[in-house]
Amino acid sequence: MKRITLFFILALTSVFATSALGAGKDKETRKILDATAQNITKSGGTSIKFTATTLLGKTNQGSISGTMDIQDKKFLMNTSEMKTWFDGKTQWSMQAGDTEVNMTEPTGTELQAMNPYAFVDIYKHGFNYKMKQGSLINGKQGYKIYLTADNSKQEIREIYLEVDKQLNPVRVSMRQGKNQWVRIVVDSFTTGHKFADSLFTFPKDKYPDADIIDLR
Repeated sequence: MKRITLFFILALTSVFATSALGAGKDKETRKILDATAQNITKSGGTSIKFTATTLLGKTNQGSISGTMDIQDKKFLMNTSEMKTWFDGKTQWSMQAGDTEVNMTEPTGTELQAMNPYAFVDIYKHGFNYKMKQGSLINGKQGYKIYLTADNSKQEIREIYLEVDKQLNPVRVSMRQGKNQWVRIVVDSFTTGHKFADSLFTFPKDKYPDADIIDLR
């Protein structure tokens, strides 16, 4: 399950994107992507409840559910397997039932992979995109967008993004490498929160027995 959690972070923060058309950058699709990105980022903090599933091809390798509070480049993610705080510079990760906390300071490259907003603006850098037909996972009408990387060596190769008419993400599926997928279903999505900066920093007072391992 730890693998699922880490891959979810990579996907959502690398990311939480007519088959008959050729690859390219469709103008109408770009409008939807831009509007979705603006909708998510304009209203302060965002709170998400999600279910993430990793697959090898079509084989389900496991799922986790959790929550993520996001503000700018900061986030707090909580699942049954792991809790992760990121204050924009330093990250603290603690597995469930453990007293060890790994403290790291991601590099610039790692920060891109850990930015929870990347799944809404990754399309601006090295991706083609087009609209696909069909209803959303919840049966409602909205937008289904397919993105493909310009460079086959990019970490994320394909993205399927489902957005409802209110421009809220409903489901995101991403392929990493040849055949590894993560599918993220957004169970609830709310914006306009005002989170205190302390929310994104490891609360030592709540975990007085925690052993912080500084890996910076």
